Amino acid sequence: MGEPDKRAVRRLRHSARALGVDWPDAMSLEQRERSLDPNDPRQAAFMLAIRRAGQRASYAPFRAGVRPWHSAMRATYVHATAPLRRLADRYVTWAALAVANGQAVPDTVTAAFERLPDVMNRAEARAGQVDAAVLELAEAIVLADRVGETFDGRVTDLDERGARIQLADPAVITRVPGDGLAIGDAVRLRLDEADPARRLTRFARA
Repeated sequence: MGEPDKRAVRRLRHSARALGVDWPDAMSLEQRERSLDPNDPRQAAFMLAIRRAGQRASYAPFRAGVRPWHSAMRATYVHATAPLRRLADRYVTWAALAVANGQAVPDTVTAAFERLPDVMNRAEARAGQVDAAVLELAEAIVLADRVGETFDGRVTDLDERGARIQLADPAVITRVPGDGLAIGDAVRLRLDEADPARRLTRFARA
């Protein structure tokens, strides 16, 4: 997992302002992240924003002399769970047993490691789609009885999909047309629709 790029950090700066999370200009993202309080709802929301801002994590095969880096862990990182849970862990366990017993990793395992990243990355992408659907459902449920209300937010990014808005309370990220808006602008949005059955929330500028 690579470090968040400059655009992601800029977006996070605006998200912090929208959520009311203090982040001095001289403080790095890593320093601010380490001092966040997960028991504070706004800071917890910002922690999630940081997680979502990072570059996508992916799998990589072991190769001698190559040291992959995981920015969120701040370390070289490998993980394994029960081999019945994930395809990759069958081979990780096999390799670990060989190393623990002073044996060479079998050629079949080494060959599998070269093919596994693509398979596991596709599986992770599907898992990400499920996570997004769950978040969309939770937002629609929380906001279902608040249609017609207005909410304060801030523009954190602009692209071909419009303006990305971080709401302050509840800590929801949404999009509206970006006409006339600039990154960092404070905006007020009206909730026009919240439909849990369709996992849909729809806002418009108030």
